[in-house]
Amino acid sequence: MKKQTPLLNVGLVFMTIVMMVVVMEGFLRLYFFSSLAQPFSSPSFTVPHPTRTIAYGPGLTGSHQELDFNVSVHINAQGLRGPDIGSKDHRQRILLVADSTTFGSGVPVDQIIPARLAKELGTDQVELINGGFATYNTVQELLFLEEEGLSYEPDLVILAFSPNTDIQTNTLALQQLHQKKTVRAYASLDERGQLQLDLSHVSPFYEKEKDRLPEERLKAYYKRQVLYRLGKMVVSSFKTSKFQDPNIFIGWPFLAEFSPEYSTRDMSIEDYTRLWEEGWLVTKALILRMRELVSAQGGTFAMTVMAPKLQVESDYQAKVQEVYPQLKLDLTRINRMFKEFGEEAGIPVLDSLTVLVEAERQGETGLYFSIEDEHMTAKSHQLVAVSLARQLREYGLLSKK
Repeated sequence: MKKQTPLLNVGLVFMTIVMMVVVMEGFLRLYFFSSLAQPFSSPSFTVPHPTRTIAYGPGLTGSHQELDFNVSVHINAQGLRGPDIGSKDHRQRILLVADSTTFGSGVPVDQIIPARLAKELGTDQVELINGGFATYNTVQELLFLEEEGLSYEPDLVILAFSPNTDIQTNTLALQQLHQKKTVRAYASLDERGQLQLDLSHVSPFYEKEKDRLPEERLKAYYKRQVLYRLGKMVVSSFKTSKFQDPNIFIGWPFLAEFSPEYSTRDMSIEDYTRLWEEGWLVTKALILRMRELVSAQGGTFAMTVMAPKLQVESDYQAKVQEVYPQLKLDLTRINRMFKEFGEEAGIPVLDSLTVLVEAERQGETGLYFSIEDEHMTAKSHQLVAVSLARQLREYGLLSKK
């Protein structure tokens, strides 16, 4: 009998590993997506934008996939998610300005807040326009309102504020502590307290991306494998990073006080206080600018604070406290601050939190995605839409037409 060579043994081991990887990848695709088709292979429906970094390409269709979901996304003729917008008719036109929450990450278009809210209020009485763009900060939302949103002549504009990301990304100083990329528009206040927008970080990105075809924006082949994504999640759970400072990624909206013992940048309480106070002042100035623009056109402006997973799920809150035992959470601080701000500015503030907290207390599960994504599920979209519809009636914000 012929003896096997070391080279042959290495080849057999290699082939065995390859076969195991292929089988495991196939199993994981079936488990997560019920299909053996290549996941994460749809070209992006985002396009570069000269002022807002990204927008959505009119008429583009693609898939939004994470390990939690696989949802088809169609962008209408106006570059928004939802039905095409025609000429204004007798109905009250309501524009929601927001980020991924009302865009509906992971949720079919007929189940997202704008669609559900329109149904609750009556599609013969109101028309909802979904001005939600994933990853937008308040500066980008203001730019959208100025450049496009107001051209739809909305009677009511509702800002759906995301407290877990918006303030951190509205100023460059906080953005640089929160995320690596600085490709957005940012804002600041000058010496007279006047709002200033800084678009200088957008131009290099736009010039680099503007001529790339959609298919060229696909992730590298290996990054589209389920095994890779799961492996990345495992590795990142063990990895420490300067961006893992809870005083920043959780931050002032949900903290009773700062905890410098968890600082990854050797920052003091005074450092954090200065940065977050600046971020909050800038954020309020951005919102007031929105209100001014809407009022100048004869419309009404309102706002709501969209509830992230941290505010609602007790199990999630317990995990945070396990990792950061000295962290002092104040999970409704941002809601109280918005209510106070709204009262000072004369802006109605709708409550999107209570209905979800009550549902969780009553044993409702599956309100948020939980594997790779933390956005609200269709169940939460429905609960919030019903609550917002009731409050719009109570506040007298619906047209008497």
